[in-house]
Amino acid sequence: MSHYYTKNNDELKSSEKDIFFKIDEKNFHFITDNGVFSKSGLDFGSRLLIESIVDVKSNNMLDLGSGYGVIGITYKHFNPESKISMTDINIRATELAKKNSQLNNVETEVLNGDGFDDLDQTFDLIVTNPPIRAGKDTIYQLFEESFEHLTTNGNLYFVMNKKHGVSSAIKKCNEIYSNVELVYRKSGYHIIKCTK
Repeated sequence: MSHYYTKNNDELKSSEKDIFFKIDEKNFHFITDNGVFSKSGLDFGSRLLIESIVDVKSNNMLDLGSGYGVIGITYKHFNPESKISMTDINIRATELAKKNSQLNNVETEVLNGDGFDDLDQTFDLIVTNPPIRAGKDTIYQLFEESFEHLTTNGNLYFVMNKKHGVSSAIKKCNEIYSNVELVYRKSGYHIIKCTK
């Protein structure tokens, strides 16, 4: 069975769907499809993460595990001067991210890859809603690789639910980053900021 965090899901019949949502009084329109994360609408965790970073300034931001592009694209709307890169292992998701960038009139770089495959540059901001179903080892590897791809004093922001092990994730990040802090918490979801 295919999951949203696998490369190919061609056996899943495509059935594109339009979704609409609002962030800080700005309207957004996205196309989703079968085989991508949160295909029926903006998930609660991603919404909290977006709302927590819209005022965070960066020169170059990476949306890690971007899915169909909601985090990177909405961030670009609020931070037009920032260069946005988005990457995901799921081919269908990255094709949608390209479409959604055009649909929302923003310029982004969309890459298809597993984690930091083919990414040799550094970023001052990395944002992710990590793929919980991929397992703890995969997620912790993304935290470690994010550190290597951050500029000095750069930040990783991620969202995680208490029931998905946010306490142990924070403990892991404290082993890697110079500072780890809880930015926001609501309904079990935690927004965590890690500074290199």
